Amino acid sequence: MSAATADSPKARRSGGLKLWLGLLTVIAAGVALAWFGAGSLRPVVTQSGLEFRVIKEGSGGPITDQDAAMIDYVLTGDDGTVIDSSQGRQPQPFVTAGVFPGFAEAMRRMQEGGQYNFKMPLRLAFPDGKAPPGFPSKTQNLTFDVRVQKIVRNGAAMAAMMQQQQQ
Repeated sequence: MSAATADSPKARRSGGLKLWLGLLTVIAAGVALAWFGAGSLRPVVTQSGLEFRVIKEGSGGPITDQDAAMIDYVLTGDDGTVIDSSQGRQPQPFVTAGVFPGFAEAMRRMQEGGQYNFKMPLRLAFPDGKAPPGFPSKTQNLTFDVRVQKIVRNGAAMAAMMQQQQQ
């Protein structure tokens, strides 16, 4: 290519167009990476209204209605105030039949070793619409941060027997 051809308006437009296309490709790739990378931050919203996020994947199959699970949790209200927590307590097994309906729905998505965050409307905790006395009156949603320590497969019957013995 001669110097006269390289300096022509057509050559300059072609080079500028390639530069802009390259720049747009880099920007699009960055947006795509950010979108897919933020996937764990976007909740899965179930038909019931449960908003479920996987913070850290667990291993093995999810908790079933026949299983018992050792779970660490922190429950907060809409304003971030801690309503309940397992911290400082002796670990107790959780079974889906013994927790809020929304918590049971979330448990069925959890795996051993996983960490989860989920938010549910108050109606998924108290289907009759009545929270217990002393419950924060302005709370409309419950948010749980959960870590599944251990799943005992087919342990729900054993956990029920332990609870009966403690009463």
